[in-house]
Amino acid sequence: MKKSIMITSVGSLVGQNILDSLYENRNKLRIIATNSQVDAANNYRCDRTYLVPAAADEQAYVDKLKEIIIKEQPDLVIPGRDDDIVILARLKEQMPGLQDIFLAGSVSFAKVMDDKVKSFEFSQKYGLPFAPTVDTSSDDALINTKALAEKFGFPLIAKPSKGNGSRGMWVVTDQSQLDNILSVPDYAIQPLFGQADIELDTTFGLPFIWEVPEKSLHAVQVLIAKDGEVGPSLGFTSEMVGGKCERMDRNSDPELVEIALRFARHAAEEGWRGTFNIQLKKDLKHGYQAIEMNGRFSGGTSARYYLGFDEVAWILTEWLGDDVLSPNPVPSGIELVKRSLVDFGLKKSDMTSLEENGVWDLLD
Repeated sequence: MKKSIMITSVGSLVGQNILDSLYENRNKLRIIATNSQVDAANNYRCDRTYLVPAAADEQAYVDKLKEIIIKEQPDLVIPGRDDDIVILARLKEQMPGLQDIFLAGSVSFAKVMDDKVKSFEFSQKYGLPFAPTVDTSSDDALINTKALAEKFGFPLIAKPSKGNGSRGMWVVTDQSQLDNILSVPDYAIQPLFGQADIELDTTFGLPFIWEVPEKSLHAVQVLIAKDGEVGPSLGFTSEMVGGKCERMDRNSDPELVEIALRFARHAAEEGWRGTFNIQLKKDLKHGYQAIEMNGRFSGGTSARYYLGFDEVAWILTEWLGDDVLSPNPVPSGIELVKRSLVDFGLKKSDMTSLEENGVWDLLD
């Protein structure tokens, strides 16, 4: 009998990366998925997909996930986006006898990764290099942001404390803008390491499309076994366009990897299991500084497969056993991966079935 995995929020870029990584070796595997949008292409790349409430209605969403898990009895449940990480960590605690099926760790550390201010506090606790972070909701935000600007200068960067995917981020270029963002609660203010020469050419007005160039986002993907042992890792540097990885180069800098493994070991001590990703910027004066952590597969998962790091296969083998996947040789000799857009055609009958029945099945 095939073993089954369940991917939440499969319509995400993370969902696409998991499916892409499994494309050649999933014939022994049954893939169940959930998503809140009928027209997401990834819905119809699985064996069975359930329509679920939007995560904004968290209680309804969680109740539906529980219902599906009890019905389908998946062997492993994988988070497909940041919000699902905390939710699955909670379900791991709430569903006795099913703890081993969730690709997640402790709720407490899930919350640390979900909040940039808490991530900074975690890093301070263990003496880890993390970009100094000021919480706009704190009582001393005004004093601390002034000190931040004096030490690092402008520009600074303002991010939602619990945001992801570059949404809601602002480059803060002067004191008046900083004063404005301080009136908004739950934002994290950090130095903008490595990009101090940003210019916006307004000669002819405002550019129709503009973004902060991101050609050197350093990161390491680390895998943590079920028993807390820190497993394999891969360092890389990404070029980001619109918050998505468009190019990935291998980065074997020993300093980068050593810092990431320190983070991962302490994450494991705090109860995290499964995937662990740490993103860093490198500053000429301050060296590597982490800016974000997360505990899921990412938008670069399939790119790392081509760099010889098959993290999806490693996780499935660790959680489900050696025979869960068909043989699939890992690529070798590749140092650079570039992303190209792919089209997916959707049948109206499939979308209608999912919308009307709440479930779509490949065999129907």
